[in-house]
Amino acid sequence: LLEVENVPPTQFLLTSCAFYVIMGLGSQAAASFLGVHPDVLDAMGAVNLDQASLWSLPLLASLAFAITQADKYEFLGEVRDIFKTGILPSLAPLGLPGILALSLGAGVGEEAFFRGFLMPLADGQLTNLGVPESVASVGVLGAVSVFFGALHAITPAYFYWATGAGLLFGVEYMQDGLGTAAVTHTLYDFLAFGFILVSWPIEGYERELPF
Repeated sequence: LLEVENVPPTQFLLTSCAFYVIMGLGSQAAASFLGVHPDVLDAMGAVNLDQASLWSLPLLASLAFAITQADKYEFLGEVRDIFKTGILPSLAPLGLPGILALSLGAGVGEEAFFRGFLMPLADGQLTNLGVPESVASVGVLGAVSVFFGALHAITPAYFYWATGAGLLFGVEYMQDGLGTAAVTHTLYDFLAFGFILVSWPIEGYERELPF
């Protein structure tokens, strides 16, 4: 089992949100400096809420499976145990506003970096080297999805799931735009945190934030 250390809830919230802000603003600054198009902030402005909701359904279905089958499958139980011992004690005391802030930060910051900056940057570089655009797009989609999965790999099983989620966000970005992918990511994270806290409750924590 992965060794984890609890972070005080307030520190967890502030550090996470600061990191996501830096990720988002850094992606915008880097994209502007390197001439990556489309512009990250402009791309975030176009949102299709209906499509964003539909794209969240496969993720929510996988979440429901993980929650209901954690006692049956060892690889799911391992993820549950890591969440209960290392993540939820820092998350649970934050309340609804804190969970919303984290979800919004992850949805916007991570999508700005992975899909808004890395994908078009790598795609443009490969195209400039003479790689056919269709081949470059598929290769970049796969590579960035694996990178996304690797940075979320709290267990081997979670790596595969996160890679699949990254692939979904990448395809959504390509079809419906960066803003829609960011909404899906935010919506899923918010609902996932809520369902997980209800299904895998943490007892005995002290609230650090006044909500």
